[in-house]
Amino acid sequence: MKIPVAVVQAEAKWGEEEYQNALQCMDYLEEAAAKGAKIIALPEGYPGPSHGPLDSEGKLDKTPIEMVCEKAKELGVYVAASNVVENTEIPNTYFLSQKLISPEGKIIADHRRVQPDEPDLNEYLFNGKRDFVPGDDVTVVDTEYCKVGLLICSELWVPELPRMEMLMGAEIIICPRNGFHHVRPNDCMDTWYSICHARAAENMVYVMLTQNLFVKEYANYGYANIAGPDKIIAKRTSPGVLTAELDMDRLRSLRKHYYTWDFLGTGMPPDLEPPLGCRPGQHVLRRPEVYKRLVEPLPSDYDYWYFTKNKEPR
Repeated sequence: MKIPVAVVQAEAKWGEEEYQNALQCMDYLEEAAAKGAKIIALPEGYPGPSHGPLDSEGKLDKTPIEMVCEKAKELGVYVAASNVVENTEIPNTYFLSQKLISPEGKIIADHRRVQPDEPDLNEYLFNGKRDFVPGDDVTVVDTEYCKVGLLICSELWVPELPRMEMLMGAEIIICPRNGFHHVRPNDCMDTWYSICHARAAENMVYVMLTQNLFVKEYANYGYANIAGPDKIIAKRTSPGVLTAELDMDRLRSLRKHYYTWDFLGTGMPPDLEPPLGCRPGQHVLRRPEVYKRLVEPLPSDYDYWYFTKNKEPR
């Protein structure tokens, strides 16, 4: 089975003009569906609201997420869309959310970022919104094709989070990122590609990543890519829709095998054709009894609940 997928690298609007992203998003979704995509990933905070007013100031008849739900139902596709949600329990705090919307137009998963950025970075990325509340857990959801895990931006840099999603059954991980707004792009494009491929290879999953492109001067500094255990399958730096086919049969074969005499003596198993760009079965080669230190807190650990204590984070 091969699943056609797409990631949208949006030429996004910022601030007071952000409401236009919801209108633009409809065109991107139609283009991705016309190219055959059945699962479509949108950037972090897109179509919003996230960087602009959370109520869109009456410029839209429906919320952007409601518009995506209607379009997903019209096109018969899954869509991963993102927005910022105000936290009603703690004043002036927010959740950063990524939702998976079904072909029936229903929100079937709502991942709230479990490791938000630092408040200064939040204030920059979200146009003054500073304090983000951590979500409670990572998110994996069943679809008609496979289980899909949701992460947001640098959560992909935390190896434990995609590993947890793999252990929960994820075969695809969708991880949108935000994008730079007012300054030159950072210089870690190659690192983002490496991280995506590493997470795919070590967990035997497919990883779908994309971002917003806000600054026209840096329109070719995008990070959109789709990675599998063997290799980065497709990547794009410019605005637009990036598509690929995810070979689930191959992924499941890579998960089924590991290094036995099937590989070492008699050749490649018949259900796993070369070339081989990863280590089959890597995800099952585990020693949980030696990982206890991973859950032991350290004095240097970042305080994600700083805002409840009226202080800056450590």
